[in-house]
Amino acid sequence: MTRSNQGLLVKNWAPQLEILSLASTGAFLNHCGWNSTMESLSQGMKIIGWPMGAEQAFNSKMLVEEMGVAVELTRGIQRCISSEEVKEVIEMVMDEEGKGGDMKRKAEKIAEHIRADVKDEGNEKGSSIKALGDFVSAIKTRK
Repeated sequence: MTRSNQGLLVKNWAPQLEILSLASTGAFLNHCGWNSTMESLSQGMKIIGWPMGAEQAFNSKMLVEEMGVAVELTRGIQRCISSEEVKEVIEMVMDEEGKGGDMKRKAEKIAEHIRADVKDEGNEKGSSIKALGDFVSAIKTRK
């Protein structure tokens, strides 16, 4: 480990949501699994997609084409990626004026919607909290 903790490689579990919430985290290299995607979006994080399998390619496609919060570096594990390709994608995502800035604005807007949906303060309830309450009520009345 370096003294500044820069360049630290975590080989096991890491507090992903905590890391994504740091102001110093600029983007997330993500396999685009649903849980990681939701954690990224909830924090307004730009995503560099590297889907490996299962539904990840579909999630990546949605993040890139429909939501505009991601770029895809590559797919799967079969292809070699050059350092130049990685550098180009990181520079594009981190560019605040160009595509990276647009991605950040869109990601932050989605994060606002997510926070509103899960709001649970007194009488103010977000749509997800209301839906969960309705679901629980429906189950209780069917007994």
